Amino acid sequence: MATTALPPNDAALLDALATHLGVRLAPRDFTLPGGVRVGVDGAGVGDPDSLGVAGAVLVQVTYAAGPVKSAQRNKVLADAFKLAWLRSQVPTARTVIVVNEPFERLFVTGAWLPAALTQQGVEVALVRGGARPEVARMLA
Repeated sequence: MATTALPPNDAALLDALATHLGVRLAPRDFTLPGGVRVGVDGAGVGDPDSLGVAGAVLVQVTYAAGPVKSAQRNKVLADAFKLAWLRSQVPTARTVIVVNEPFERLFVTGAWLPAALTQQGVEVALVRGGARPEVARMLA
């Protein structure tokens, strides 16, 4: 399965997370046992064909310019489901959704989404900034 490059805004968010975590992250595709294929926007693992590496980081990225649209909200939910499922396949992996400021309202204290993500072991990184974006905080 071919790995495709991320759009520039998504790549900037991924780079901000890589700097924050101190790991090298890049888009990657994997084939799981049983032949199931899955791609992630960013992965930091030793073997590009294996998810079974201790300390693996798996990342999905969503960028919004302006108010969050329904399709973008739905993508974050789909990304969350994918990462929660990947954690069931690779329990040692660290899973992170990376979003920029317009998504912050989805992850307020008391909302169901951050509670569900925390329970599933999926973190959320909120990235702020223009020319030099950086992780402002981990939300979930």
